[in-house]
Amino acid sequence: VPIEPQPLLTGDFMLKNLAKAKDSYTYIYTTERFDQYPDLQLTDFSFKKSIKLTDGIRQQADYLWGKAELISWTSLDGKKIEGVVYKPADFDPKKKYPLIVNFYERNSETLYSYHMPEPHRSTIDYHLYNSNGYIVFNPDVIYEDGYPGESCYNCVMPGISSLIEKGYIDEKAIGAQGHSWGGYQVAYLATRTNLFAAIESGAPVVNMFSAYGGIRWGSGLNRSFQYEHTQSRIGAT
Repeated sequence: VPIEPQPLLTGDFMLKNLAKAKDSYTYIYTTERFDQYPDLQLTDFSFKKSIKLTDGIRQQADYLWGKAELISWTSLDGKKIEGVVYKPADFDPKKKYPLIVNFYERNSETLYSYHMPEPHRSTIDYHLYNSNGYIVFNPDVIYEDGYPGESCYNCVMPGISSLIEKGYIDEKAIGAQGHSWGGYQVAYLATRTNLFAAIESGAPVVNMFSAYGGIRWGSGLNRSFQYEHTQSRIGAT
């Protein structure tokens, strides 16, 4: 007789790093959120009681961390879009906050991901901005082949408008930042709207014609496949 699966562990978190001991029904795992460090947990096969083995979350105790919140809206071409808003730890809905819009493709599934503070080559650290009184917005983009930039505009701009309507965004202090593919998209937005007070485009390809025959670092592959059929989504030669 088939046994119906039973939930062992549920909650508003991301489960990772599940591993079983070689010679016993003992397991380790981590749970995390944007504001919860993925400390190692020890348990048996029942998952009814867990012992925390590490205390990494103590390292963030002295910092204003922030909270992650999932929101949704409708794109300009009628699609339901989701995104994550990262608010300062001491967020007050009666105040006006500067906004940083940072995105790549689709990131709403990272709602419960823990972000380790770190310097990056060409993107922002969410904790640095949250702890200095900024809200960070990471919207999803759903693409239509042949129109990658316009797809970005259709999805991102009404997402920003939905935040402005909530009343806590300073409309004169909205910036956008993206790296690589995100850099291309924020550069495109610079040609379509004057909403942003500043835009930083990191390592973008803003001219796909010039890069079409380029060679990818490391693999040696010609980049034309990328522009025609994968990330750049031209949809043709």
